[in-house]
Amino acid sequence: MSVTDHATGRAWLGLAVLTLPLVMVATDMTVLFLALPSIAGDLSPGSTQLLWILHVGMFLAVGFALTMGRVASRLGARRLLAVGLSVYGSASLAAAFAPSPEALIAMRALLGSAEATVMPATMMLLRPMFPNARQFAVAVAVIMSSFSAGMALGPPLGGVLLEYFWWGSVFLVNVPVAALVLLALPLLPAPPAEATGRVDARSVLLSLSAIVAVIFGLQEIADIQASGGDTPIWPYLLSVASGLILGTMFVRRQLRLDDPLLDLRLFRTPGFGAALLALLLLLLGIGGTDMLLAQFLQSVRGISPGQAGLLLLIPALASVVGGMLGPVLTRWMRPAYVMSAGMAVAAAGALAVALLADRAGTGALIAGATVIALAAGPLFTLGYNMIVGAVPERHAGSAAGMADVGGGLGNALSLAFMGSMAAAIYRWGLDRSAPQGVTDSTVDRAGESIGGAVSVADQLPAPAGPALVNAARDAFTTGVQAGYAFAALLLLAVAVLVAVRLRHIALDDRTHNGASQDDTSQEETNTVPDDEHGDATEYPAAPAPSAVQHPTPA
Repeated sequence: MSVTDHATGRAWLGLAVLTLPLVMVATDMTVLFLALPSIAGDLSPGSTQLLWILHVGMFLAVGFALTMGRVASRLGARRLLAVGLSVYGSASLAAAFAPSPEALIAMRALLGSAEATVMPATMMLLRPMFPNARQFAVAVAVIMSSFSAGMALGPPLGGVLLEYFWWGSVFLVNVPVAALVLLALPLLPAPPAEATGRVDARSVLLSLSAIVAVIFGLQEIADIQASGGDTPIWPYLLSVASGLILGTMFVRRQLRLDDPLLDLRLFRTPGFGAALLALLLLLLGIGGTDMLLAQFLQSVRGISPGQAGLLLLIPALASVVGGMLGPVLTRWMRPAYVMSAGMAVAAAGALAVALLADRAGTGALIAGATVIALAAGPLFTLGYNMIVGAVPERHAGSAAGMADVGGGLGNALSLAFMGSMAAAIYRWGLDRSAPQGVTDSTVDRAGESIGGAVSVADQLPAPAGPALVNAARDAFTTGVQAGYAFAALLLLAVAVLVAVRLRHIALDDRTHNGASQDDTSQEETNTVPDDEHGDATEYPAAPAPSAVQHPTPA
């Protein structure tokens, strides 16, 4: 491996710049939860408006992920990142001073659309910056860990800002970050945009509609099940079904187009489809457990929201450490075995929480959640590396968009399924263990949610009231245990999937993987403009820093 294969000091400085927008958008995902009560008190939104304030950004961020992956190769990754950050900073400034719920929803929609540009543009920029396969793996680990760090930073940052300032400060803090990254963009390469090709508008509409319809339907079903309300779920089931139909239409259109929005030939790349499926299943397994654990700590263990947030920082930070461990461990083990072993350990942690939730102390449960987060970290970073690094460089943005969509769908499915399962088990358990003397109508009201059970119990005389609270806590604990048991089984299945399907993938093979002929006919050195009209910065040409399939022994 030649010296020219290695990244320059400027590339590492550019990596530091690229972590900033990832931290910014990740923080924005979690900081808003704390600001919602203040927003509700100031702007007086309706319940539906409050949900849209919270979720519309995520809907559009995932919905536009595929589109922005294609736009990144058409417009140029650095130019797209500049546009996205400009819109993000401007929308954050407007959101901070939004005079009405409608204005805030509109700005949140703009924030989500701008957020969709960040990951595809970042991954396209990393490829020429880190032609060395192992250094590219480290760069991906840094990027994914910065995202995890941002999500962990959100609650404490939001708490500090709301302690001393108004709710708009949680948006206003994004403005200087976006401005700083815009000023630092000349440090990044500017790969030339494709001279040909266009973005098919009908494909954009189909992909956006399909993804938003599915995720919206699943999330609303999860909210209804978690709250135990009487709202019918059939409209949201119809939304999911409509999204699946639109998704089928999108796939059929991509197969017909000469220049598709998403090149489905990417799935022929060794390791791409299996890594994408593993990432989706991982989030399906653990996405809902965080929600269940947060509710359990507050509703069953009686911990305040602030204390629960601080406790949940521990597994969040462990995920950062786990993500960085992935590339280190691949020095001694194949990536598949690192990820598979991590999934097995994570499954053991989930099983421990499932078995001990009704008897162990809070510290032991946090330790179990920390083991899950730490052990799952390598799959996030190495799996993402396999998805993005395995494809030709010009498709890196689309691959990153696919990873974002897979992660969003996995998380939404997890919230919907685990929320529904825990709610059903809670109501079933409460019906079976409700104390004598409590009417059926009272039990029905208590069965809507564990918070509702506490409110209902306060109106009952002793000993019926405390007995109902204890029964509700036991029933909810059973639901949490079922959720973690499901996670353990699914994580174990992911461990097997990774070990079998990705066992021939390595990060240090210098052969092109899945690259088309036009990608392999590179000159010895790629000359990448330092800016669109400026000097040139040289990035050594090298085979895609990808996860590559070795020949299978006969």
